[in-house]
Amino acid sequence: MIGYEFLLSKIPLRMPELAKPAKVKPVTRVEDMADLIAIPKAIAPTADTILPHLLFALKHEPMQLAILHEALRLVPAQDVIDAISESPSGAYVRRAAYLWEKVHGVELELPLAGPAGNYVDFFDPKAYYTGQAWERSQKYRISFNGIGPYEFCPVVRRDDTLEREGEAILRTLREWAQAPENEPLMDRVMAWAYLSETRDSFAIENEVPSPDKERAFVAAMEHLRDRAPLTEDYLVGLQNAVISSPRSAESGFRGAQNWLQRGGHGALAVRYVPPAPEHLRPLIDGLMRMANAKDDVPALIKAALVSFGFVFIHPFMDGNGRVSRLLAHHCLHMKGALPDVKGSPAILPLSVAMKQEERQYLGALESFSKPVRALWDVMFIGDGDFTFDFRSTPMVYAHWSGVQAAAFVIRCARIALRQSLVDEARYLEAYDLAYERIDKQFDLPNRTINLLIQWIHQNNNRMPERRRTAREVAHILADEDLSRIEGIVAEAFASNEGPAERAAGAAAP
Repeated sequence: MIGYEFLLSKIPLRMPELAKPAKVKPVTRVEDMADLIAIPKAIAPTADTILPHLLFALKHEPMQLAILHEALRLVPAQDVIDAISESPSGAYVRRAAYLWEKVHGVELELPLAGPAGNYVDFFDPKAYYTGQAWERSQKYRISFNGIGPYEFCPVVRRDDTLEREGEAILRTLREWAQAPENEPLMDRVMAWAYLSETRDSFAIENEVPSPDKERAFVAAMEHLRDRAPLTEDYLVGLQNAVISSPRSAESGFRGAQNWLQRGGHGALAVRYVPPAPEHLRPLIDGLMRMANAKDDVPALIKAALVSFGFVFIHPFMDGNGRVSRLLAHHCLHMKGALPDVKGSPAILPLSVAMKQEERQYLGALESFSKPVRALWDVMFIGDGDFTFDFRSTPMVYAHWSGVQAAAFVIRCARIALRQSLVDEARYLEAYDLAYERIDKQFDLPNRTINLLIQWIHQNNNRMPERRRTAREVAHILADEDLSRIEGIVAEAFASNEGPAERAAGAAAP
């Protein structure tokens, strides 16, 4: 065993399994393979102590801060001091020493000729998405530049393909929403988007919001344009707006353990256990700092990290999923990624896509929740109550790979644009065309025309037999009139590729 795998063998805690352990293989250079990282024998550490393997992992394996954190608890101070003395300008040993002090909360007593060299970013910006300089250690000449602060810092390796796709989606949204030929439709499309986002965010939780809750949720979405920084009070306000029962409204972050439970018996029914109350505050504070920070992290990638990170922390007893989906929009507003439509921000109805892709949504959540569930001992004690014993480190909630979350949110953004917004605009264009033609040829009330279009379009462009006797059409329209109206509706919806679709198609990602 080498690198992280060796460190895991020494850490006296349960930890998530490695997706790709480093293995010595007959290769001449480090190679990233499907299920492992192949390492030439010549560079593999041979020592049976922790620090050489930790330095090897920092240099050759993807960043795993939770493992580094717990492994450094086991490293004697003198080992780090000796390593610094031997290589005072070494970038990896300086990173390790910087982390050692954070883990232990004490300073190392270094020799007078301490660390040397230029400042080094903790995360290589060529390999990882990075944020602001959260901390600059003059002692070690290290700049901690994670996406978030050390207390909450998901990790995402750079992916040019994913990044370009996210940028193309947002660029297409701006061009489509601001195209002059689409201007007459935008108010109606966005009204539909806000309402559909609301209903599907509740539907993901198998709930139907009351009219009052619909209005409160839509109002909360509209206020996201204010770009208010996340605070506890702000998040409490969102939670109060989205929960179904006033009895579930909270006044602050939770002080009790919560859990997610699905079908099953006893402890097997508990599918996910968020961090214990005593570990909650540093995590949620770190997430809020990350969300509020100005950085160059691509907007949809950061939205994914804020949204998924919030639901992983689960700081409330109820409403966490709905708040997390609001936070994706909050992040896009904070990044200035959404265009204005007549003074109001356009939105991507991500929850509509998440509901449509519910299996993939669950998979993205479970890529984190399943490994974390294995870190808890849960015992059923009767009457729906359990005891919980966490056998790991809260750092697993702070430092996790955000790759799957980012890929899923970008997938949903693409669906939300192409299959939700553009399709709704096409529907409205066709609807307006059908209405105009029917109104010109028949002397009918507005309500009757609207009903006819809806009935015929929803029935594959045929008038439903049961509707032919409805009072709105009986004795008013002859069979040949209904046939002509069916043809008008069919032609309007079949032939319509209006300006909305053309504008989106011209810049489609």
